[in-house]
Amino acid sequence: MISNIKKTIASANISFLIGAGLSHPFLTILGDIESRLTTEEDPSEIQKIKKEYFNKSISKNSELITTSLNDETVLNNYKELYKLINQIVLKRESTLLSKQVNIFTTNIDIFSEIALENTGIEFNDGFHGRFNPKYDVGNFKKSYFKTSLHYENTSEIPVFNILKLHGSVSWKAEKNNILLDRNLRILNETKSDFTKFDELMIVNPTKKKFEDTTLNQTYYDLLRIYANELEKENSVLFVLGFSFADEHIRDLTLRVANTNPTLKIYILSHSQNKTKEYQKLEDTKNKNVEVLFPDDDENFNLEGIIGLFSQLLNDYGKVEDNE
Repeated sequence: MISNIKKTIASANISFLIGAGLSHPFLTILGDIESRLTTEEDPSEIQKIKKEYFNKSISKNSELITTSLNDETVLNNYKELYKLINQIVLKRESTLLSKQVNIFTTNIDIFSEIALENTGIEFNDGFHGRFNPKYDVGNFKKSYFKTSLHYENTSEIPVFNILKLHGSVSWKAEKNNILLDRNLRILNETKSDFTKFDELMIVNPTKKKFEDTTLNQTYYDLLRIYANELEKENSVLFVLGFSFADEHIRDLTLRVANTNPTLKIYILSHSQNKTKEYQKLEDTKNKNVEVLFPDDDENFNLEGIIGLFSQLLNDYGKVEDNE
């Protein structure tokens, strides 16, 4: 398996699709909240479910920007995973391929941004500007190069594009613009005044997600970028902590897998159980979707995924941190 993944990565454009499973247990997985929000008709009950969703899966994001985070386990694991991916991109032999890595995620948390910033890895979150950063999907797909001080040799360095398909707790609306809510002001205000919840720039977890997504041009553009990246020749998508319960993303992924025979998709299943959604994705005419299962009595949680990518890096040989 490791050998096959290495061969795929050697000549592929690399993308990841990350779901809520990667941020667990720091943030609670949605569970049946989506179905409850979809079927409930009583406004007061809907409000209660939204509060439950906020308290379990959103509010703790504010701890990630403090210096006194009680449990850094998940954050440290994110950092370790991104360092491994960064080293693998540096290590692969092709000099023709771009060193960009796309991180598509339905997570509205800020783990990826904090982890990449803390490790010093270059990343692009779609914002441009120093004092009043504005979001624009046109800011993605920028390459970064480093020039040596003495000999002026120029080399491309890896950059991670963070594309948040369902918005983020760090986004805020101002007229027709998305600005960076650096201090998570709206999130913190929501803790004491829940009427602020609707100001969060996130796609709520209901069966109308797709409807909500297409109504907003930014979300629509991000889905288009996701599809475009998978349609590229020789592309690979690693699916981590994502169940494909999101119907619009599952259908979009399945459609591209059926039309692009050069696309390879690796789904890392959390456990030995193969879900119905994974079975649907495996049944492509190109047979280019592969579900990977953990060893017995193990899980492909964040720590298990780190173990897999550590094995992959070991197959390349180690790269020093300062490279």
